Amino acid sequence: MRALVLTVLLATAAPALASTVIQMDVPALTAHATDVVRGRIVSAVPGWTGDHRRIVTRVEVDVLEAWKGNATGRLTVVQPGGEVDGIGQRVSGVAELGPGEEVVLFLERTGSLHRVVGLAQGVYRVSTTAGARQAVPASVDGLDLVAPPGPAPADRRTVPLPQLREAVQAAR
Repeated sequence: MRALVLTVLLATAAPALASTVIQMDVPALTAHATDVVRGRIVSAVPGWTGDHRRIVTRVEVDVLEAWKGNATGRLTVVQPGGEVDGIGQRVSGVAELGPGEEVVLFLERTGSLHRVVGLAQGVYRVSTTAGARQAVPASVDGLDLVAPPGPAPADRRTVPLPQLREAVQAAR
C-alpha cells in the first residue's frame, strides 16, 4: 500500500512535459506576427536573463527576405531555454535553431528583440529536395495544441517555399 501511495504521489508531482498553446495555421501566425522573414541563422548563444532566474537563447538571424514587416539586416530572436555552465533549462515546444540553417520565422517584435509566434509553430525550415525549395514545418513535439474557436486551422505540412510566401502575403 505504501508503495502505491508513493507511486501516485510521484506521478502527480512530475513536471509537465508539454507547453499548451493555441493551434495556429499560416494565416493566424501571419496575423499575430509583426515580421515574417526568411533568414539564415548566424548564431545561437544561451545566457542568463538580467535577474539570473531564467536561461534564454539569443539567436542572431541574417534577414534574406522580409515577407511581412520591414526587418532588414540582422535581428535577434530570444527563445526561452538553453544551457549555461552545465545548467540547462528546457521549454517544451521551442524549436532549436542552429547556425547555418535557413528558416522562415513568424516573429513578434518587442523593442529591439523578437520572439517566435506560437513557439515551434512559427518556424519553418527551408530544404532543397530534388532541386525544389521546400518549407518544412518544425516539429511541434512537446506542444499541446488547443483548437481555437471557429473553423479548425489548416494542418501543418511541407509546402513549396514560394507557396508559403504567397500564403503569408495573402494573409498580411
